[in-house]
Amino acid sequence: MKVANEREDTAVFFRFDDYHHDIAVFKAADDAAPHQKEQVGLAHVALVADSLDTLKAMHRRLMENDVPIVRLADHDYTKSVYCEDPDGNEIEIYCEVKDTPWQTLDTVIRSKALDLEQ
Repeated sequence: MKVANEREDTAVFFRFDDYHHDIAVFKAADDAAPHQKEQVGLAHVALVADSLDTLKAMHRRLMENDVPIVRLADHDYTKSVYCEDPDGNEIEIYCEVKDTPWQTLDTVIRSKALDLEQ
């Protein structure tokens, strides 16, 4: 893997080949509890959808089934729905945005509000 992008004191994004990132590692908060033996830690799992239409359909289905929505995010090169599974683990469902190649951006850490109702 290679470092795709790095933000000092925040995150490092790693990639295989030419994808924007395959794994993202974020720094824990300064006041986070110290690591404990056999403790599991996970920020979220990300699943890619094949299109914006599929992402919108997934969002509707999550809402219809009262799945807790954490946030909707426009990352410029992807659009994302973040929700929680029954155990409280965060899941990101995202789709690529073909008209905004990630290679043209100066960072892969971007996030704006997203409205999927339009």
